Amino acid sequence: MGRLEAKRMNRKFESIIRSYIKAKDENKPHLMSGVFSESATLAMEIYTDNISFPSEVVGLADINQTLVRDFNHSYENVYTFCLIDTLEQRKNILSCRWLVGMTEKSSGSCRVGFGEYQWNFVDDGSYLADYLTIVIENMAVLPSEAQTEVMAWLSELPYPWALSSDVSTSIPDIELLSALRSSFV
Repeated sequence: MGRLEAKRMNRKFESIIRSYIKAKDENKPHLMSGVFSESATLAMEIYTDNISFPSEVVGLADINQTLVRDFNHSYENVYTFCLIDTLEQRKNILSCRWLVGMTEKSSGSCRVGFGEYQWNFVDDGSYLADYLTIVIENMAVLPSEAQTEVMAWLSELPYPWALSSDVSTSIPDIELLSALRSSFV
């Protein structure tokens, strides 16, 4: 594969991931058909008790239901960041660390979590994702009183591609975010 083709593919992956984030964060399920193949698989590895998802979801319709419709039924003010300096790509496989922040609709509490995306893209010219593993390492739950400070912080980060240093130098001084702080130092 030539250098020009590799750059084109990188831009394509970037565009697909940007569409994924927009679909999930902004409750736009129609965008997911430009992200996942019809038979795609979503796997979830969750290492916290503060959020739950099914361990595996198969098919675009069910992925859309889980990541967009159900998710946005419970959460709002969602900001998802891919940490560009953690990006690793080998052919059609891409991984990167991520950070997410949101508020819970029912209680107003904030959630801030982090983990890793592991994308596998189809090599058929569409470059749609046929497999995504989302690793959730931690999900802090903060009281609604923290919402103003957390949302101000998240809204100031470069969206949706940020540097780990952008995150680490700007994390609010909130005790419940100490695991996050130590992960980005």
